[in-house]
Amino acid sequence: MLLLDIGNTNVKSYDSNFVRRDSVKGFIFPKEKFYFINVNPSCETYLAKLVQAIDLSSFFSFKTAYKGMGIDRLAACYSISDGIVVDAGSAVTVDVMSKGIHKGGFIMSGLSAYKDSFANISSKLIYDLEKEITLEKLPLNTNDALLYATLKSIVLMIENSAKDLPIFMTGGDGNVLCKYLKHCSYDEMLVFKGMQKVIKEMGEHVNDSLT
Repeated sequence: MLLLDIGNTNVKSYDSNFVRRDSVKGFIFPKEKFYFINVNPSCETYLAKLVQAIDLSSFFSFKTAYKGMGIDRLAACYSISDGIVVDAGSAVTVDVMSKGIHKGGFIMSGLSAYKDSFANISSKLIYDLEKEITLEKLPLNTNDALLYATLKSIVLMIENSAKDLPIFMTGGDGNVLCKYLKHCSYDEMLVFKGMQKVIKEMGEHVNDSLT
């Protein structure tokens, strides 16, 4: 079974063995049957013409009062009953799940967006996102000061919503942010787990390798 998570920049594919990440630009869609979710408007018309492509977006049975929730965000929440779901990509989305019901959430800039915004202010405000620092004391150099502000602004917002609830983190920068949060587990497969769950609910066979 082939699953595709189509974003604005990349396409993540999962074929029951491993995850592959490709640029949306020039991506060649499979000729065999595949299931997908898509947030990229430029792909919609083409995908609608593919008889082998099954759009899962209308099959999610998801309880929320939130209006306009992205399907990738919804899929990440779909397999979580209780906790905070964080998808740390180009943007950082934070959602609260309680007894299988979505209680609401919010959106922040992602790590790269923070970095770009500082660079647009001054060429002297360029810093290394890969460096590990402590958030327990004030920095004493510019690189750490910028990184501290970036990380702590995101971490404090998540902590304020999480309190003692478990945090389920996914997304390209999720493994970075997770290091600075208590009760946090990183799961690259969270969106695919949500997709698998809805496919099972459709009554179709699913390889259980993610569970």
